[in-house]
Amino acid sequence: MRIFIALATAKGWPLHQLDINNAFLHGFIDEEVYMFPPEGYTKALPGQVCKLGRSLYGLKQASSQWNLELSKFLFTQGFTQSKSDYSLFIKVSQGLCTFILVYVDDLLITGDGIQSISHIKAQLHEAFTIKDLGLARYFLGIEIARSAAGTFLNQGKYIMDILTDARLTAAKLAKFPMAKGLKLSSEA
Repeated sequence: MRIFIALATAKGWPLHQLDINNAFLHGFIDEEVYMFPPEGYTKALPGQVCKLGRSLYGLKQASSQWNLELSKFLFTQGFTQSKSDYSLFIKVSQGLCTFILVYVDDLLITGDGIQSISHIKAQLHEAFTIKDLGLARYFLGIEIARSAAGTFLNQGKYIMDILTDARLTAAKLAKFPMAKGLKLSSEA
């Protein structure tokens, strides 16, 4: 993800974020799966079960079925999957590049053509119903702040959430061996 953000920053490309609504409900089951009728369902007779035609949250196959469904869709849109990182999808069309990074139902999209980004967003919305979060600001616990000077990544909120969950907010600080505010550069 950091390399993806660094690429967008270095090229000056916009970095958009999407969330797929009810992602796991889009996966189809390729095997027979049965479940007991849910509480409150009165049409089932005693001893009857329900055969699932689609995936459900909590089903062990749900995440892989969703991943297959999203991958198939992106392939139909002309994307190829990276051989080094299966969460990265790439499309080169008419000299324009579009990149999609997938983490379950959260997507980062960047590229050198705003029209191709808008087009894939529309196609994704038509196929799955998305929540377009606009330019990326917070992804997987990392705050993303972009400016003309570059991109700043901060995990302060994520760290505080972990400390709060572990009840360690009153813990004493320890020194960290890296200089605070160190700026890394590709220039020698």
